[in-house]
Amino acid sequence: AQGFEVDDSSLTQAVSTLRKMLKDSTKSPEFVKTVPKRGYQFIATVERSAPLSSNDQPAVAEIAENDVEPILTFATPTATEEAITETVKPEPIAKAQESKVEVEPATAPVSTPVKNTNKWLTFWLLLIAFIMPILVLTFTNPAESEFKTLAEVDGVKVQSPVNHPDLSSWLPAIEKCVLCYNTNHTGMLKPTEVIATSGQP
Repeated sequence: AQGFEVDDSSLTQAVSTLRKMLKDSTKSPEFVKTVPKRGYQFIATVERSAPLSSNDQPAVAEIAENDVEPILTFATPTATEEAITETVKPEPIAKAQESKVEVEPATAPVSTPVKNTNKWLTFWLLLIAFIMPILVLTFTNPAESEFKTLAEVDGVKVQSPVNHPDLSSWLPAIEKCVLCYNTNHTGMLKPTEVIATSGQP
């Protein structure tokens, strides 16, 4: 039967890998303890478990049925155990899934320039100032009074408002005034009509 020879570097590497897999610390070990000048000792408590399935890999060492603390001794020709410094690369930390966050650039609300605002304000004020007098004249214009013709003197109509008292008794005086006025105002100055009103309420 052929045996296997394990040198110091292979043994140290194997123990280092085992500690890494078990996440065991060299300063305060829970599974593998370094025994000076002798080798290494497995110090964890072992409990019997269910048989392994066919897919599982068998354990490196079979543990006896009685729950005794096993000692794994690896003999080395020069097993002088100085403080073996093991450089253990830290396990890569699983990267969390990067969530893509779409950040919309903050856009300030587009405000109308003050110049344009003042321009429109001035326009509306001028428009209102122009329309207001027209509206006032349109809606406040008194209704035209209705007149009745009393007489016609020298081509001039003598009229009186319908709602006034009868002025028939005043006609001679009115005709005299119209003739006198026409004598002094001829041509373009001659009136076309005269409206006579009474002084009575």
